[in-house]
Formats: sequence, structure tokens, C-alpha cells
Amino acid sequence: MRLDQFLVHKGLAQSRSQAKDLILQGKVVSEGQLLSKPSLEVSACLEVQLLQRVFVSRAGEKLWHYLARYPLNCAGKVILDVGSSKGGFAQVLLERGAKKVVCVDVGTNQLDMRLRAHPRIQVIEQCDIRHFTPKENYDLLTCDVSFISLSKILGVLCALSARALVLFKPQFEVGKEAKRNKAGVVCDTARIEARLQEFVAEIEALGGRVCHICPSEIKGKAGNAEFFIYFEQ
Repeated sequence: MRLDQFLVHKGLAQSRSQAKDLILQGKVVSEGQLLSKPSLEVSACLEVQLLQRVFVSRAGEKLWHYLARYPLNCAGKVILDVGSSKGGFAQVLLERGAKKVVCVDVGTNQLDMRLRAHPRIQVIEQCDIRHFTPKENYDLLTCDVSFISLSKILGVLCALSARALVLFKPQFEVGKEAKRNKAGVVCDTARIEARLQEFVAEIEALGGRVCHICPSEIKGKAGNAEFFIYFEQ
């Protein structure tokens, strides 16, 4: 029996889709060993445990759900993480087998201490990505920034890596004129869609190709819908 089927059979998941998510999120263990493949053949008498994942930030949970749907090949890669903050993306990238994650952020002392001490993490703080000088080639770039439009740094991002995954946050993209509720959530879905298409056109104008746009399963803290955009040069 497949592991995802087994979890449903045992009542540990409501569907194979949910079971797959649990497995890919690293929540299924047996005798202390992580079971990471939904297709793994297991015995009907297997003893398993479901772990409650602890993410260092909300960003990590967002990326986990994205990678469960679009499993980008991170194993053995050198990855540049722009806007690393507490390290939510970096945590997930390490668990996905990244060879090295270079964390760049304009702030300081935000990265979780456990990640800061990790041998595969390089920390570059108080650095605006527009002033960053690369010291190596990056197989993949991830970007989660706030209080700035992605358009203002897009040219820099494209120059740093041929593969990029950015988190598009409408609250920082649509302008002050877009309708919002009292919590600051953008309600103007037409403006969000139009701005998304504008951003895609900006990527294409720089020679990029958008491979997919995926709504984040986890919304922003205030409740804003957000979108992962993956593109290649």
C-alpha cells in the first residue's frame, strides 16, 4: 500500500491530497525516520506519527505549501534568498536539500538563531539588494519583500539568477488608490489581476518567461491574497 493511501486508511488524513501534503511537509515519521515519499510502499501494520511542523515564520509555511504543488529542484543548489527576514524561506530550502542559502536582508538580527548558526547559511544583513555584489553564481533566487514593489528591484533580480521565485504581494503593488478594507486588505480584485499582468509583462520585457503563477495557500498576516510567480531567463 502507498504511504498516502495508508494515511487515509488509518484516518490520519481525509484524502490522498491531504496525505500527500502532510508527507511533503515532513510531518510523517516512523521509528524516528522521516517518510518523505507519498508513493512509498508500506506495510498495513506500520506504526507512524504525525509531527506538528514548527516554522520560524509564516513565510516558511507559505513556501512549504507552494513546493508541495510545484516541487522545484532545490537539492544541491546554491540559492539566493532576498528579503530573508526571520528565515522562513531559508528553513524550507535547507530542508529541501539546498547546498547553500545566501540570506540577504535590509534589516539586522532578524534571522532565527538556529538558522544563523547553520553551516549552509550565509547571512548578509543591512543590505539593499540593489546594492548587493554577488560573489558566486546562484542556481535559484527566492524573494519575499515588503513595503516595496517588486518592479523596483526586478531588473536586479533578473541579473542575479536565471531562475527566480518571487512572492507577489498586492498590498505593496496596486497603489494607494486601490480599494482596501479597514484591515488593509486589497478588495479590488480587478486591479490585482491587472497589476499581475503588468508585472508579467515587465518580466517578459527583460527577457524572462513566466512558467506559472500560483496563489499562496497561506494568506498574508492581515488577510491579503498573495501569489508565487516562478520565472526563468
